Amino acid sequence: MSESTIHSPHDNPNFAPKLYGIALLVTALIITGIWLVNRYTAIDFKRDQEAWQEKLTLIAESRASDINKWVADKYKELHLLADNPSLQIYMTELQMMSAAPTGENGFVEESEPAPRSYLRNLLIFSAERAGFIVRNNLPAIPANVTPESTSGVIILNSKNEMVVSTIVNNETRDSMVAQAAQTPAGQQRLIDMFKGSDGKPYVGFVVPVYSIQGDRKPESQIGRIVAIAALDDSFFSLLKHPGTTEKTLETILVRKTNNQLEYLSPLSDGTSALSKQNAFDINKYTEAKLVQNIGDFMFNQKDYRDKPVLGTSRSVINTPWIMVVKIDRPEAYSAGNDRRVSMITFFCLMIGFIIMIIIAIWWYAYSKRAIFMSRYFRRLAAQAKAQEVLLQLVTDYQPESIMIVDTKNTIHFANLQAAVDANMTPGTLGSRQLEDVVGRDRSVQIGGQCIQALEDNSVGYDMYRTGTGEGERVVRSAFVPLRYIPVPSLPEKIPGVLVVDQDITEVVREREQRMETNRQLVEMLVSMVDKRDPFSANHSKLVSKVAYEVAISVALDQVMVETTQTAANLMNIGKIVIPTELLTKTNKLTEEEKGIIRDSMNASADMLHGIYFDGPVEDTLRQWQERWDGAGPLGLKHEAILISARIIAVANAFVGMISPRAWRDAIPVDDASKQLLDNADRAFDRRTVIALINYVENHSGREWLAQMMVGTSELRKKQKPLY
Repeated sequence: MSESTIHSPHDNPNFAPKLYGIALLVTALIITGIWLVNRYTAIDFKRDQEAWQEKLTLIAESRASDINKWVADKYKELHLLADNPSLQIYMTELQMMSAAPTGENGFVEESEPAPRSYLRNLLIFSAERAGFIVRNNLPAIPANVTPESTSGVIILNSKNEMVVSTIVNNETRDSMVAQAAQTPAGQQRLIDMFKGSDGKPYVGFVVPVYSIQGDRKPESQIGRIVAIAALDDSFFSLLKHPGTTEKTLETILVRKTNNQLEYLSPLSDGTSALSKQNAFDINKYTEAKLVQNIGDFMFNQKDYRDKPVLGTSRSVINTPWIMVVKIDRPEAYSAGNDRRVSMITFFCLMIGFIIMIIIAIWWYAYSKRAIFMSRYFRRLAAQAKAQEVLLQLVTDYQPESIMIVDTKNTIHFANLQAAVDANMTPGTLGSRQLEDVVGRDRSVQIGGQCIQALEDNSVGYDMYRTGTGEGERVVRSAFVPLRYIPVPSLPEKIPGVLVVDQDITEVVREREQRMETNRQLVEMLVSMVDKRDPFSANHSKLVSKVAYEVAISVALDQVMVETTQTAANLMNIGKIVIPTELLTKTNKLTEEEKGIIRDSMNASADMLHGIYFDGPVEDTLRQWQERWDGAGPLGLKHEAILISARIIAVANAFVGMISPRAWRDAIPVDDASKQLLDNADRAFDRRTVIALINYVENHSGREWLAQMMVGTSELRKKQKPLY
């Protein structure tokens, strides 16, 4: 078989379509299977998560209901005691009697009034029934010793003085009385959970007592009942949900105290109640997050043990307590994870079996495919080599220097002109570093431009000068990004940049000569105007300087900066057609004379018609009398007015105000700036006004103007009789 009859693998009718079709079908099946399994596992995981959310919500509602009932029952018992008519009568009676001395524990060593004795007996009975004291711990008779009991009930009068109490530890009693005294009249209060002297948790309740004949108003209150309840296993057992078997399921009470998260109930790690605090960090602790967002369901944070959990929360009515129900995430998801792992394992085995089938098919056809591929790539290599030879042949006959450079500044291709410019022989530039060919400074410039062209994926340009004197050359470089360098000798496709250097010395010199001619023409015309109007001498020069600084400040390109400067110099050449006596007239101008001056301004543009400038000088001269609000002679407004014309309008008005004229004195710079600001967005573009004032105030503009105005002031003194 000759080389001319070699086909690519795509031309084999017996092999490629079948193999590729099978591979595509199997790949599609694998991708579809992976998607379905991922979809199934995601749905299954979501289902597990929703099931646990419902379960934890039910547990939280149930446990919160029991705790709420416990608190409500305590208040109910105390309100029954407070509403007891006998208690109300005896308390009223005792308040009208002088108080008999009582012992430290509320018992009187000697005889005491009968109402107090009755109240004590009623108090003990009610406290036992409500669970505030345990009968087994109460001595048969009052003893003249300090009681050890931390729980009990106390009755206070309207002055927050103790009337009678059960046996209560002195320290606890004094603390509870002090806190009860801070409770507003007519209100009940929960004295939040605290640790007693015995190290156990307690909670207090305050309930108002009203006179029997009075209504429930603060002024009818005759005392308070203060109860202290010990929180023992019977209370904390309410947090355990009956019937649950999960090992890590835990219900706890927490509260926020001074930016701290305090754990009120015993914890599963063995910590007792009121013995653990953490920083209130909602990003670290699930409990803190659930305190801040009560009722939410959390599944992506850790608890106080630094273990990931699922959890939800509920508030306990009439308390600052928050109930948190949580379970370790591994235990919650263990059953579902096992189910999902089994499904994924089965599918992986199926994928492995399918891959083995694909490998067998590929192995069977590999030898035949290798023959076609080797012939195909030999032909590609020959074609690439031919293309490289053609590229070299074409570029060698170009007058520009052409190189292809990679991102590491390595030259992979260069034409004949590039070798000549580098004083090297053709064919020796390949694989050389750019620095060795063009020098360090130029290589840094080219490297930076190449990187920028590749990042922007657009052609970049650069211009530089080389040589001195008559031998100076101006070179314009173009940087064309390439997806990959078309050189077959490279082991892999890498991006690069085509660098083309074009000698534009003659073009630049011609432009500079044309600009010099235009500059001389402008200076001659301005000089003619200044000679005819001595009062406006240097006006165009001042306007041109100010306009140039404003153009630079608003970041115009070089062509528009030159356009603005040139048009400012030529704006008054139309005065050549105005009679001298009109230019120097000191009296008020008539409407006809004003019309002559306006026509002369338009004549400036007409006189320059047909003269070539790089920018829109003629249009600028026609538009500089336009107003920002559209009230000018042409009716142009806003951005429709050339930026160069807007700048000249502001610069001309400013210079005109600070310059003396035959009919008035010069206006101070500050006053002129204020007038410009007052007319911004009406006569002038505010952006150009701000740029002008910025130049005057912050870039030595005021000093420069003062120097330029000296000559004008001297002229004004010589012409004093005209004023």
